[in-house]
Amino acid sequence: MKRRAACACGAALLSGSLVGHLHAQAATASSRVAAARAAIAPKGADPKKTPPFHVFQALFDQACQEPKLPDVVRTNDRSAIVPRKEWFAWPANIFDSLYFIGTRTAGVWAVNTAEGIIVIDANFHYSSKDLVLGLLNFGLDPNNIKYIIITHAHDDRYWGAKALQDTYPNARIAMSAADWDVVAKDNSPPEFKPKRDMVIADGQKITLGGITVTAYVTPGHTPGTLSLIVGPLTNRKSVASDEGQHWASIWGGVDASIGRHGVQYYPDGQTMMRTHVASLRRFMDLSRKAGADVILTPTLRHMNFQEKLRAWRYMNPDESGGGSPEGVLGEWLKLRDQPHPFVNKDAVERHYTVLLECYEAQLAWRAGS
Repeated sequence: MKRRAACACGAALLSGSLVGHLHAQAATASSRVAAARAAIAPKGADPKKTPPFHVFQALFDQACQEPKLPDVVRTNDRSAIVPRKEWFAWPANIFDSLYFIGTRTAGVWAVNTAEGIIVIDANFHYSSKDLVLGLLNFGLDPNNIKYIIITHAHDDRYWGAKALQDTYPNARIAMSAADWDVVAKDNSPPEFKPKRDMVIADGQKITLGGITVTAYVTPGHTPGTLSLIVGPLTNRKSVASDEGQHWASIWGGVDASIGRHGVQYYPDGQTMMRTHVASLRRFMDLSRKAGADVILTPTLRHMNFQEKLRAWRYMNPDESGGGSPEGVLGEWLKLRDQPHPFVNKDAVERHYTVLLECYEAQLAWRAGS
C-alpha cells in the first residue's frame, strides 16, 4: 500500500514537473517571439515614413512560425528544368564592384575587381551559366571568374557549380569541408555534383583587387554553411553616391534544416536549433566588429531585396533592367536625395535580431514538445 502511494506521489510530482517545464518553454518561446516582433521595424520610427524594405515582417512571419514537429529530412526533387521565364531576373549593379546576378528568388552575387571576379553561389544546373552571362550586361567577362563560393550544400546553391566548373575551368569552386562531405553523400543526381575542389577554412580570406571576402563556417542550415563578410565596397558612381566604405554581411542560410537529399545533419531538432543559435550569435558579433552596414542573403525575401532593388532602379534610371519608363520620373522625384536603400547599419542589426530571437523561440518550442 505504501509502495503504491509512493508511486502515485512520484508520478504526480513527475507530471507536475513536466507541466511546469512545458509552461516554462512556452513562456520562453512567447517572450522570444515578442522580442523578434519588436525588432521588425526601426524603434520609434513613423511607419508611414519608414521605407518598407527596412521592415522585416516577411522574415519574422517565416522564421517565427511555431514548427510542426517532428523535424524531418526534406526529400523534394527539384531536378526538373524550370522554364527561364519563370526565374529570370535582370542583373543589377548594386555597388561599384558588387553585382546582383541572381533569379527572382535566389541571391547570387558577383564581386568584380581588377584581378578577377568572385561569384557567390551557383543556383541550379539549368540556370547557372545564364546567370553569370548576366555579367556581360556590364561589360564583364565571365572568363575572369576566379572563385565561386558556395554558401551551403543545397540544390539551389551548388547544383549549378558543375556547369560552371566545366565551362570556366580556371574558376575555383569553394566550399567548407563539411559541406563538400554533404555533397559526396547526398542523393542528388551525380551529373549535378562538382568535382571536389577548394576547401574553405573558418575565417579564411579571399582577396582580389583590394576587396576581401572573409568566410566563416557557421553550422546550422547545413553542417558547413559559410557566412561571409564582403568589403570594402564603394558607392561613388551611382546617383546616391558617397565617399564611404561599406561592408556586406551574408548569413549563409536562414531556414532550420535537419537534413535534405537523404542526409540527416543533426540527431534531433534541439541540437539543430542550438547549433543555429550558437553560430548566429558568433556571426552577429563578427558582423558588428566588421562594421557591416549592408545585408545580403542567399534567399532574397529574407532581406526585402525586391523592394530595395525597385527603389534602387528608380533612383538610377539606367538600372531599370528593361522595365517600363512609365512612372519612373515621379518615383525618382520621391526618392531623390535619399540614401542608398541597401545601406543601413540599424537594419543589419535588426535583421539578425529578428532571426536570433526566432531561432531561440524555435529551440524553446522543441524543448517543450
